[in-house]
Amino acid sequence: MDGIDERKSTTLSRRGGVVEFPVVSLTFVVGSATDVFAGALAEAIDAELRKQFPSVERDSHGPYESEPVEALGWRQLQQRVMQTLEMAPQLTTVDAYQAVYVPVAHENVEHVPIANLADPLQIGSLPALIEELRRFAAGASLPTDDVELMQLAAHYLEGDFESDLDVQTYVQLFLSAKQAAVRNQALWVVV
Repeated sequence: MDGIDERKSTTLSRRGGVVEFPVVSLTFVVGSATDVFAGALAEAIDAELRKQFPSVERDSHGPYESEPVEALGWRQLQQRVMQTLEMAPQLTTVDAYQAVYVPVAHENVEHVPIANLADPLQIGSLPALIEELRRFAAGASLPTDDVELMQLAAHYLEGDFESDLDVQTYVQLFLSAKQAAVRNQALWVVV
C-alpha cells in the first residue's frame, strides 16, 4: 500500500503553467500489523499491541481493506466533525499517519513509541470511534445503516469521486470500523 493514487490532481502554478501531482490516497485496513507494515517493524508493533491490549484478535480472518479515499478527506472530515460535535477526540486528534484503533474501550488516544518508527504510534479506541461516528452522523444527517452506507459508497465510486471527500472518508471509515468491531480486530489508518 503505497498511498499514491493513479489519478492526477492539477494546479495552476504561480507562473501560469499547469502542474500535475499524484493524489495521495488513504485506506482503512482491518487486521494485524503485518497487514500494514513489513518485517521486524510489524513484529515490534504487534508485540506492543499484544502487551497493551491482549484481548485484540490476531489475524484470524485475513485483512479487510476499504476502498481508497483521498487523504485530504480525512482532514475535511475532522473539520466537519469539529463543527458538528463538541468533543470527538478519536476523530479529531488522530493524524492519518501511523494510527490504529483497537477494539478496547479507553478514553484518550495514546501515543506509543515503537522502535524504528519516526513518530509514536497513535492508538485510539474502536468502540469510542464508532460512538463518535454515530453522534456525528446524527448531527450531520448521514446514514449509519450498512446498506445505506454501501449505497452511498457506490454513488461515489461510480463517478462522483471528486466531491464530498469528507463524506466519502466517513463512509469508508464507518464501514471499516464496523468490520473491525465484528472481527474484534484492529482498524489501521493507512496513507
